[in-house]
Amino acid sequence: MASFDQIECAVLTDVGLKRGYNQDSNYLSLASNETQWQELGHVLLVADGMGAHAVGEKASEQAVKTIPHVYSKHVKDGAPESLRKAFYEANSTIHTCGQENTEFRGMGTTATGILIRPEGVWIGHVGDSRAYRIRGKLVEQLTYDHSLVWEYARLKKIDPDEVKDIPSNYINRCLGPEAIVEPDIEGPHKVMQGDIFLVCSDGLTGLVKDSELGAITTSLSAQEACKMLVDLANLRGGHDNITVIVAKIGGTFKGSNNSSNEPTISPTFLNKTVNRLKSMKPGIPWWFICLMFGLLLAISLIGIKAMEHQLTDSILTGDLVKFSVIFIALISFIAGTIGFYIQFQSSKDDETKEFPMPSARIHRRTLIEITQASLTKMEKQIAVFKKRGEDKAWGINQDTLENHLSLAKSSVSKNDFAEAFKHYCLALLLFSAPWIKHRKEDSPVEIFWGK
Repeated sequence: MASFDQIECAVLTDVGLKRGYNQDSNYLSLASNETQWQELGHVLLVADGMGAHAVGEKASEQAVKTIPHVYSKHVKDGAPESLRKAFYEANSTIHTCGQENTEFRGMGTTATGILIRPEGVWIGHVGDSRAYRIRGKLVEQLTYDHSLVWEYARLKKIDPDEVKDIPSNYINRCLGPEAIVEPDIEGPHKVMQGDIFLVCSDGLTGLVKDSELGAITTSLSAQEACKMLVDLANLRGGHDNITVIVAKIGGTFKGSNNSSNEPTISPTFLNKTVNRLKSMKPGIPWWFICLMFGLLLAISLIGIKAMEHQLTDSILTGDLVKFSVIFIALISFIAGTIGFYIQFQSSKDDETKEFPMPSARIHRRTLIEITQASLTKMEKQIAVFKKRGEDKAWGINQDTLENHLSLAKSSVSKNDFAEAFKHYCLALLLFSAPWIKHRKEDSPVEIFWGK
């Protein structure tokens, strides 16, 4: 991204229809000026707590409080390093809390965050909440579910959606239960104009398909998309808490999309260099002695040159001696430089073994398809809602409804399915709130286009 203000963002959380309390937490912080943009970027974070009573809520709240604070505290170490430290600290804090109070024993939470920065997008992730990038006709999942289903699918080399008879809500990595947990730190993902980033809890992805996520976020504004996604999950049962953050990127881009091959030196690189120098073994290394010896010989040669007129009869003024001194000094410098390079690279290798360099991985891609068949299903669903709304006196704004339906049908006639989908979504939003409000006294309806 080229500027801090080229983003449209919205967040929405909902308890769902089956739970008595909301254990999801979220954090959204947008850079408000150029300085914050360059230093911190935009921070989006979702945490889904686990544990009886309010224990999960306490864990998720601690995660969204600790991670942004520690990240900003260590941001000068670079995005991946500071993000990793933030997840470590959050895990330690939640684990300690669980150990100190028997009522909180086993408390835990997922945590999925993205940093939208000038160089691109960084991902920090533990658990089965998710981060997506919607670009063009593709929905790209940027996180790997730490779940039994995804591990089984990886071993069998199949798509996770093909896994049957394994509980989808069993996760094998989260913040809190264990003293040590390793987060996935990945990036930087390049950012392009029109990209949409979505972070959500599994209360959404358990009921809404990836292709539907893409269609809704590309068709609606960020705020409308959040409302539509949450309402759709509730229309399909709302069996869990639902949290979603949508960020739409606009403006003209540079930096992360720069096609130039010229290397750049960033503060992160400089910090890494200093850290590697600090990590070198203590004591006086042989390469340092060689460099100092070569330097002394060079200084001595300069001194001899300056005093040549006073030492005309001295053996020190001989060409052979001066050549020998120059040769020895050169060899010392070369040996010292090679030694320094070897140890520096060794320190770099040790660092890489401890913390592998992040990569910008796409874990799954799904094509966004808006078909005439899906639009027909949506139209039929709206007709069911319309009749029920009239029978139950829901008080729907009929003028607004008819306007959206008219625009949708006109778009279908022009084969503009994306525009038709948008207006059908806006029409459905008119019904979702009253239907959910009266759902206990109303008979079920077949939820549109899909499941």
